[in-house]
Amino acid sequence: MLKKLTICSVLLIAITLFSFDVQGHRGCRGLRPENTIEAFEIALEEIGVTTLELDMGITKDGIPVVIHDRYLNPQKVRKNGNFIDKKIFIKDLTYDELLEYDVGVMRKDYYWPYQVPVPGAKIPKLEEVFKLAKDYMEKTGRKIWLNVETKVSPLSPEETAPPEIFVDKLLALVEKYNLQDNVIIQSFYWKTIMLAKEKNPEIKTAALLSIATLSNSKWLGGLKSMKFGFNVAKLVKATGADIFSPKYTDFSGKVLKEAQELGLKVIPWTVNDPCDILKLIDMGVDGIITDYPNILKAILIAKGVESCQ
Repeated sequence: MLKKLTICSVLLIAITLFSFDVQGHRGCRGLRPENTIEAFEIALEEIGVTTLELDMGITKDGIPVVIHDRYLNPQKVRKNGNFIDKKIFIKDLTYDELLEYDVGVMRKDYYWPYQVPVPGAKIPKLEEVFKLAKDYMEKTGRKIWLNVETKVSPLSPEETAPPEIFVDKLLALVEKYNLQDNVIIQSFYWKTIMLAKEKNPEIKTAALLSIATLSNSKWLGGLKSMKFGFNVAKLVKATGADIFSPKYTDFSGKVLKEAQELGLKVIPWTVNDPCDILKLIDMGVDGIITDYPNILKAILIAKGVESCQ
């Protein structure tokens, strides 16, 4: 039988869930098709994430949209009931043309066992997600964050608009919806987050990192690891970022401590295995990006109850 929760337990749960950042990756990719309105609604209304993590592209007619890949991916996109057979870059399609495609059903080789298909789901405008978040906060009185990744690569600049355009369009929407205190701009291409800080020093930014991007200086926005004694935490801090988001397998307790001592929050990506989630919580990370925010929330509740015994 479940033990009754004491007042102490309830308080600990509330404190844990408030201070630990539960980020739903692409909404909740493990449960609904990624980066769809349906995934964001489930993440907010049924799971209660603290942050919606999502991705941004820009169409041919300059509309910011929510999509992970720089192109329509044949694993995830259908037209007229059939999966497409080639990549089509987002920059080459207008938003009206994008609406001809269905992103609510995945191919079997892009398999998520608990993901419920949503046939007919469309690629949303970023503005739609901002409005969804704004309406949710006004309805519930609950503050949430939107962690928006700019999908731009220094290795393939011809595949997207330049980082300056991404930043300008994103900041314009932040201002339009008065979401200055609710939006984080994240990127593997650190030039993007450095530009964002130049244009709006108050905007929160997150430096995404993996071993692969750390080893290629093109991703680092002109920064050189050697200048910082190959200290990853100092390198991230030099971008002006507020958050360090490493791949969860690519950092150590030492790096975590160094980053937090410099005032950075550490929120690794993308962590789905419960054992890994437990390990990272015990290490002392500030949040986790996960495809299964429901599992992360359950673990946090269990940890809160257990810590009071």
